[in-house]
Order: sequence, then C-alpha cells, then structure tokens
Amino acid sequence: MFCFVMALKSKAVSKNWERVSSLFEASLCSAYQQINPNIKIIVVCHETPKLNESYDERVEIINVDFPPPAKLDTKLTMQDKWNKLAVGLVRAGELNPEFIMIMDADDLVSNRLAEFAQYSPSCNGWIFKKGYQYRYGSRWIYVNDHYNCGTNAIVNAKLINFPQTTDREEIKKCVVLTTGHLGIETTLAELGTPLTPLPFFGGVQIVKHGDNDSDLWVEYGRPSIRQLLGRFRRTRWLSPQLRQEFSIPSVNQ
Repeated sequence: MFCFVMALKSKAVSKNWERVSSLFEASLCSAYQQINPNIKIIVVCHETPKLNESYDERVEIINVDFPPPAKLDTKLTMQDKWNKLAVGLVRAGELNPEFIMIMDADDLVSNRLAEFAQYSPSCNGWIFKKGYQYRYGSRWIYVNDHYNCGTNAIVNAKLINFPQTTDREEIKKCVVLTTGHLGIETTLAELGTPLTPLPFFGGVQIVKHGDNDSDLWVEYGRPSIRQLLGRFRRTRWLSPQLRQEFSIPSVNQ
C-alpha cells in the first residue's frame, strides 16, 4: 500500500478558508486518482472542509483537539503542521504501508506515483529532482529543475521508525519528522539508504494563491534579459493532459 500523509492548516490562520479548502480538495483529488488504487490518504486537521466530491475509505480524516496557532506566523503554522504530521504518521504506522509520502495540502502529485512504486518494492524510495510550479489561476505552468517543496520524497516504510505516540522521544526516532523535506535526501544518504531520483515529473507546487506557508516564487526587481529567456524556456502551456495527470484545478483570478 502507498500512503499519503497530509496536514491541513486551520481555518483560524487561513486568509481565505474557501480557497484553502478548494486547494486542499485538489491535492486530495490528485492523490486519490492514482492509477494504482492500493492507496491510503491520511489527512490531519482541526476542521474538516466541505468537500464537493465523495471519497471512499481510502481517505481518512483525523481531527485534532490541540489548539491551532495563536496567530498567523510562519514559525507557529509550521510547528502546527509538524504536530499534525506526527499524528498522521502514528496512524500510518498502524496500517503497515510499503511507501510513505508526506504531501503538502496545496501541492499536487502525478497520478503515476503509486503505480510506479509497486514495481520496485525494495527500493529505498525516490526524490523529486524536477517538477512544476504553477501560478494560481494561470494557463501556463513552469518547469522547475530544482524542485524542492514539502511534497518531494517517497520513502520506503522500512526506513521509517514510525512513532507510536506523539511524545517528543518517539518523534525523534522518525526520520521524516526530524529532517523534513529539506534534509531527507541527505540524511538517508548518510545512513546508507539513499533515495533514487524519480525519473519523471512527480509534483506541482501551486504558488501565489495567498495562503502559502512558504512561497518560493519570489521576484526581486526587474528581471534581466537572461532571466526572462530562462523563464520563457521553462514555461509550458497547461495542457489537458497535464491537468488530468496532476488534477490541476480550473480557477479564475
């Protein structure tokens, strides 16, 4: 079984809860529509958003009762995220999956991931070296050759010491909770269990929607001719095929 674990931010620290909910459902849909149906999606949240579609038992929503962040602050919202992911990984460990993927609730994934993983059950996992960035509401998509966001790694469950509780000592034993997406590749390589680069584009990071916890689409001043040409070369039309593979929502700005 291929297991996704997602943490959804609270309504209390969302600038636009309707948009957060809509993006979450797009993320949920992209995971849910895997070609290989042997999946589980664990969502940890304070409030359950209203969903427009119906989902079967492969989607499990866990509502937490600890307080949401006291204010809209990156440090606080990120801590809330990791507290929720710890809850999700406790549950994931009970299900005995083959692979785990931490997924941000505003990112999208290829519908080929679970299908691809089933043919290499002994692989340590995969790291996403390339992906897409998508500016919210655009008809274009941007190729990112240095893809690095919260949805960037598939890890074999045998490498994860799943926490049995959310106690600090339990969390310290779990590699995906102690390193996060920025350090997972380096940490596993140092442990002698390196991840393999995914041989296709695995994810889409949606940016500029107003509720990103971190926004990597930053522009400083007027771009140079070289920068403009680079952006042009990396820009692609958002085709129906891409929309289908990644469940990219149709929205209007």
